[in-house]
Amino acid sequence: MKVLHECSGCTNDQCLRNVPLFSSLDKEAMHALTSQMESRHYKKGELLVREGDKATTFTVIRSGSAKAYRSTADGREQILYIFPANDYFGARFLFTAERVPYTVEALEESDVCILSKSQFASLLETHSKVALEIIEAMANRMSRLEAAMQSMGGRNADVRLASFILEFKDSYGSWNGPYLDITLPLSREGLANYLGLARETLSRKLAQFEEEGLIENLGTKVVRILDLESLTERAGVPD
Repeated sequence: MKVLHECSGCTNDQCLRNVPLFSSLDKEAMHALTSQMESRHYKKGELLVREGDKATTFTVIRSGSAKAYRSTADGREQILYIFPANDYFGARFLFTAERVPYTVEALEESDVCILSKSQFASLLETHSKVALEIIEAMANRMSRLEAAMQSMGGRNADVRLASFILEFKDSYGSWNGPYLDITLPLSREGLANYLGLARETLSRKLAQFEEEGLIENLGTKVVRILDLESLTERAGVPD
């Protein structure tokens, strides 16, 4: 069950200190922002918002992670986006009256910080650099979603999987000596769903990548990149 309370930790601006979107704010502006925020805690599997809800807030993932998905006609999940710690959602709804077109679900124990639409709109009016960062971030997300849709329809399984691993290397990766270990945010079933692959195909491709020396599977959710250059070539990412 979600827990709602005043964001007392924000008296020292801890919630947003590591969120790149707000890095341009000075100390006074940061404190003014965080003093308006509320904090909520969600358990794994709890819903932050439901598809069709009225959009009323801007939400920052302070810790944990969440997934945005839509339900297909046959009852399956179509995962659209993964929100890691320090990411956010709800900015696009500041400028429209549309309802939320997806459901957001906590992938693990997660803490979030929330601003109302009016509070966040006020921030953008007084801090143009944040507004510009929002516009840039929204454009980047649109490009990523377009690329993902093209991937589902046109690219083969090898390219999809390699692209997925690289997509999460910054948000979920950590260096272990010369190797980059990525703790994937989804189960194997979730990964297959996200990539538009059968689970058996995903398992076969992960095993293939391991045999080729591109990665090492360190359990069901941890992948170690052994050859980043070759994996990047497999994904078709330009230099």
